[in-house]
This record gives sequence, C-alpha cells and structure tokens, in this order.
Amino acid sequence: MLPDYSIGFTQEEVEEIMATQKKELAKVLVSFSDNGTQAVRRKLDDINNIIAACQKALVKMDPDQYGERHNTLVAKVPRRIYK
Repeated sequence: MLPDYSIGFTQEEVEEIMATQKKELAKVLVSFSDNGTQAVRRKLDDINNIIAACQKALVKMDPDQYGERHNTLVAKVPRRIYK
C-alpha cells in the first residue's frame, strides 16, 4: 500500500521528496548493476514505491500540470461500403 503524500504535504515538499528519490534511484541502479545483491534490489523497490506515491499525490494536487495523458484513438472508416 502506497502512502498518500497529498495529505499533510505541500506540492513543493512532494516534488522535493520525488527529486531526492530520483537521485537515490540513480545511485542504486549503478550499485545494482555492479553487484546485484538482494538488499539493493529491496531498496530499489522501496524507492520505486515512494516515487509512485509522489506521482499519485502530484496528480491529485495539480491535475492540470501532472494529470494523466488522455490518448485518442482514430479509426479509419472506408468511404464506401462494400457489398
């Protein structure tokens, strides 16, 4: 279960937490590629969970800036119907 960072945190604080976790993620990925221990993998999962919680909170706090993208599908319709 992810924590809800939209409660009790400002948008700036959540952005700061996310930036810190992104830096930590870069460090862990480098060490993960060097030795690949189980402890590093667990830490990687924790960092990914915190980043996901921050992303979810930012979408709730400012949906215009951090909202989900809405992709539109376009279908081609033939000009004439074949019999």
